[in-house]
Amino acid sequence: MTRQSSILFLLAVVACPAAGAPDAVATVVELPSWRMPDGVEATPFELGQASTGFRIWGGGTGARHYFEGLLPAVFERTLILEKLDGDAALTWIFTGERGGFTITAKSGRVELAQRFYDSPAFNDIAGVKPSRHPEWKAPATAVGYRGALRAMTVTLDHRLGLGLALNGREVLRRTCWLDVSRHQLRLDGKGDVRGALLQPRAEPVSIRIDPAVRHQTMIGFGGIATPTAYAQLSDEGCRRWWQLVCEYNLLIQREYPNGQRLNEAMDNWDRLTDATPHYYGDNFPNGEISDFAYIKKLRGLGGKVWFEFWALPQWVGDDVEKYAAAMVHYCQVSHEKVGAPPEIVGIQNEVPQSTERWHRMTIALRRGLDAAGFASVRIHMSDDGTLAGGIKRAAAFRANPDAWAAIDFAATHMYDYQKHFADPDGFDATLATWKEAVGDKPFLSTELCVNDARYQLPCYRVALLMGELYHKNLVMADAAAICYCWTLLNVEQPSYGWTRALCVPDPALGFLPTASSHQLRVFGAYSRRVHEGMVRVDAISSSPDLLVTAFQGRQGQKTLVALNRATRPMALDIHWPGARFTDVETADPFQPNTIRPFDAGNSPSVAPGAIVTLTSEPLGRLARVPTEGTR
Repeated sequence: MTRQSSILFLLAVVACPAAGAPDAVATVVELPSWRMPDGVEATPFELGQASTGFRIWGGGTGARHYFEGLLPAVFERTLILEKLDGDAALTWIFTGERGGFTITAKSGRVELAQRFYDSPAFNDIAGVKPSRHPEWKAPATAVGYRGALRAMTVTLDHRLGLGLALNGREVLRRTCWLDVSRHQLRLDGKGDVRGALLQPRAEPVSIRIDPAVRHQTMIGFGGIATPTAYAQLSDEGCRRWWQLVCEYNLLIQREYPNGQRLNEAMDNWDRLTDATPHYYGDNFPNGEISDFAYIKKLRGLGGKVWFEFWALPQWVGDDVEKYAAAMVHYCQVSHEKVGAPPEIVGIQNEVPQSTERWHRMTIALRRGLDAAGFASVRIHMSDDGTLAGGIKRAAAFRANPDAWAAIDFAATHMYDYQKHFADPDGFDATLATWKEAVGDKPFLSTELCVNDARYQLPCYRVALLMGELYHKNLVMADAAAICYCWTLLNVEQPSYGWTRALCVPDPALGFLPTASSHQLRVFGAYSRRVHEGMVRVDAISSSPDLLVTAFQGRQGQKTLVALNRATRPMALDIHWPGARFTDVETADPFQPNTIRPFDAGNSPSVAPGAIVTLTSEPLGRLARVPTEGTR
């Protein structure tokens, strides 16, 4: 992951300020009595005067206790306080790559504050010069309490929530975009503290697969590898890119072709200098253009191509016959230069049209393709930017039976899912309406990514939320294919790579393709071992927080993907008749699709926030560099 400063964290906090000022207690709560929960493991600790008085460089003075091990992506941890002297202050410090949060408990008061330290700009924001590192502490939220404080519980959940409970009663909740991996205690003032750290034991979960209940047949995974980004790669970068394409099964190239700059002669489809600038912020152009040499290499690896215009060439105007002729011409040029037309073409990406015009475009396109000898080229409906908009477009296309009959695939984007990051299952009703709107028409999920500035961050839990969306696409919408927005994008401002693209050319590594964030590993948890022709079969989990999908291949290969969005580990009890797995892949903050052999003697488990793929489907391999060199 590219390590660059992120002022976006600061902007997010300023836009969503703390509920209370650091020196003012907005609420005083009566604490309930504490009862030890079941299903937990306890690790004792003790801090006191004997260990005070030493200085931590950059961290102040006080007694310290460091907890062993790395925290999972989402978690619940509880401090049992058997003893906390009245004049001492106990600070629970959570630390991550770009920031962290602290909880400070004093007599009658608990305070929660987030800290940001990945940019020297925070020195100016803080108004002080930190002794050892840049840091800005966001306004804290404080709560007063009455009663005996016996337990503090911190929950960092998959919905980007940070919660604090006292004696089992939640008293504070904040949105937190930070990933944290370590935690420790500091005791300030005179006094002693003794207690234990609790963490949940694994929950047994039963998974039942019914291979007789078959759903969609998979086409695959992919997205847009923009030619201007591919052109930046070094020769070794190109070789590694093709290796990534094979391993991550990114074998669908969704074309963002020359549109506004396409001349009327249509002889500049793949002239790189004619790439239409697609600006993100102050970045350099990410061009809308084709690269038939790239497509030929992709096809040599078994890849497929989807084509559709975004903005139409100006000379097309309102003439649907000119539109259809341009679409057909692309197919002809592709056939000439590559050896095949695109497998699927779309009516038009996102741009709204009248219902009547969509009907005429569809019928003219089908007629033009058939007349030119491209009867095998399939058509997908115009895809909207949101699922709610896609539902309206489906209704518009269905209003004309001839136009709907000419549509082979339903299609839409789902950028409105981001409105449900605090409640992912709140999106399910819209998915159900979509499924009803398109009926039995096969579905292509044509573009998914995060483009909301609040979440455009290199945060693993943001990627995990997208993993929930992949699951919902496959299980609720029967997606036969899923495409990320950009698979490869050239950026200068890193935030545009973090969530809009899976990979970027990295100048610091000699222009090699590099995962721009955790998005690649989460996408790969689904794409790497679910290849074309595999069929999704019924998979039922006994826990609503363990999201499971199952697939089987023509030769008996099997893949099970399990996403754990709970704050406790899950121990899997899998019932799949005849299943014999060979590999286990894990995606989490510390493992980028790490592979280990499957051990039939031990039940697999899934850590909180992790995705585990159990499979006998071979990983895609680059046997050789595609023909005609790497570029």
